[in-house]
Amino acid sequence: MVICALLSIGMLAVPGRAIADGPAGEVNPCASRDICIIITEPGSTPRPGQTGTGGGGGSDGVQMCAWNGKEYPCWDDALGWFSTADGCYYHRSQPQPPAGDPAWGGHDPSSGAVYEVNCRGDDGMLTPKPSTFFAQPPGGPPPDNPVTLGWDAFGKIEFEDPEVHAAPSDTGVVGVPVWLWYVATPRTSGTLEGTAPGRTFSVTARAVLDHVEWDTGDGSYFTCSPKDAATPYRADAPAGAQPPCGHVYRSTSADKKDQRFDVTATLVWKVVVTRSDTSGTVFSFFWKRSNLADPFKTKVAEVQVLN
Repeated sequence: MVICALLSIGMLAVPGRAIADGPAGEVNPCASRDICIIITEPGSTPRPGQTGTGGGGGSDGVQMCAWNGKEYPCWDDALGWFSTADGCYYHRSQPQPPAGDPAWGGHDPSSGAVYEVNCRGDDGMLTPKPSTFFAQPPGGPPPDNPVTLGWDAFGKIEFEDPEVHAAPSDTGVVGVPVWLWYVATPRTSGTLEGTAPGRTFSVTARAVLDHVEWDTGDGSYFTCSPKDAATPYRADAPAGAQPPCGHVYRSTSADKKDQRFDVTATLVWKVVVTRSDTSGTVFSFFWKRSNLADPFKTKVAEVQVLN
């Protein structure tokens, strides 16, 4: 089941499924059993398919080009590449006009291509111009999209579901601390990274384990630090000692399915996506990974004392 939650203003949930197509055909990696929550940078609301707030231009992160004292997007999907030399957009005509068409200006089609031309005036208004032949493409390819690269970089990080344990492993006792921990592996702890190269810069997604959330199955919820949550039970621990990460059950599991409580641990990662050219943050979010699909089951009983 996909779990995506919409938080308060300034936070945007990313719906989707494992490596799914978003509304603009981009990759959106909100995977099954994971929760991804984008934390937008101040003054912007980046969404899948749009650019983020990293260095490079306007409030929505689109790379901008300056001409005649104003700024315009360097690339437009419909208009093509913007030239700062004359304030015009150039887009290769599709399909190309037939040979002999006046747009070729007498040139051989094998020597170049015809481009649609739309120019900005002094007032910023866009005016179409006659299609023109160019031997070389006027301008260049569209600029790197930092958000698209960011999701690509994040997709290269390999996370794992946590493996949960408890002590006592067989049956706990009401009123006695139960020691809880998960197995720390290279993909469930520490810092994980993924990098996606662009044409002019690269973007790196860095995930740092922030904390671990616990659901003990009896209606209790709490968090532990990564260190405490990964500290396994010690056989030499004194009886009744308070574990680094544990829980005291106040009721038995007798009325639960299989007479056991389902225990789940959710690893909460803070992911920050940055650009190599400016070191600026493109976007950041929390990514959660849990053992919800395969919860740990623990039995809790009540000890009867006879006088």
